[in-house]
Amino acid sequence: MAYSERPKPTYSEIADVAGVSEATVSRVLNGDERVHPDRVKAVKKAVDKLGYRRNRIAAALASGKSRLIAIVIEDDLSVFSDPFWSSVSSGVSKVLMENELQTLLMVAQSNEVDGPVAHYLESGEVDGAIFFQMHKDTLVKKLAKQGLPVVIAGSPHKDAGLAYVDTDNYGGGKSATQHLFKAGCKKVAVITGDVGATAGRLRLDGFLSACKLNKYEPPKNYIAHGDYSYESGRDQMTKLLAMKARPDGVFVANDLMAVGAIKAIRDAGFSCPEDIKIVGFDDSVLAQTSRPELTSVRQDIEKLGETVANLIIDVINGEKPQPIILPTELVIRESA
Repeated sequence: MAYSERPKPTYSEIADVAGVSEATVSRVLNGDERVHPDRVKAVKKAVDKLGYRRNRIAAALASGKSRLIAIVIEDDLSVFSDPFWSSVSSGVSKVLMENELQTLLMVAQSNEVDGPVAHYLESGEVDGAIFFQMHKDTLVKKLAKQGLPVVIAGSPHKDAGLAYVDTDNYGGGKSATQHLFKAGCKKVAVITGDVGATAGRLRLDGFLSACKLNKYEPPKNYIAHGDYSYESGRDQMTKLLAMKARPDGVFVANDLMAVGAIKAIRDAGFSCPEDIKIVGFDDSVLAQTSRPELTSVRQDIEKLGETVANLIIDVINGEKPQPIILPTELVIRESA
């Protein structure tokens, strides 16, 4: 659903008439006082000539809308090294730009309810906020209770009536592990993601569910805890390989860690998939470029971002959307 009816002509057409760049048009229409007065005058003249934008601006001012959406991440900046979140961000930005909404990236602690980020979001400077999966829902629930439209990219820790979009992490973890058993693996381990966040916990739960279905109880040291980084995948796989009874199959909770795990297997003189089979999660570009090519659980990452963006628009427009869980699909390649 669109935030409002998308007007024509576009920024590009206004820029052509005004003889300025699209960026200048955007700055003028968003009230940037640093633009040279001559350029402001040229843009306003083009707006008058094209005959639609003045009314739209007046409506925006009257409604008090800033057309600014905050994207809030936790203070763990490792998310920037994970291609998953860059793809989610791409999907979010695509939809928001189509609706002429701007984004503001903010970094906050998930349990921080009285810090500078919380104060800014409470100030009315943004129309809504998208939270990339947090370890706690404290700040999200507080802002929602105060009336700020909020959406979570990921599942909340408790059902508090919050709008969210997530992938079927549980089902994906289960299908990945089932595939390892069907491929003949007898000693199956897991390298988890961050189990303090719901995605990591649900993928682990899916792994354990598949183990139970196959009447298999993994040793405690077969549950290796990673943090979604390449280094943690490599390091945790190295520890698994050092065990007397090393695993013959490993579900790794994202592709980046899986690539690190395959590197550790090679460095130890073993082969994937001949000695150890690996299944990842995300089906990112890494899965297709890895050697061997990585069997992985596909989630439509960009669609996740697009759906989150559409959901925040719905919430801003006064709707109360239901949570959305997007399906996963196992893509079988060479590693398992």
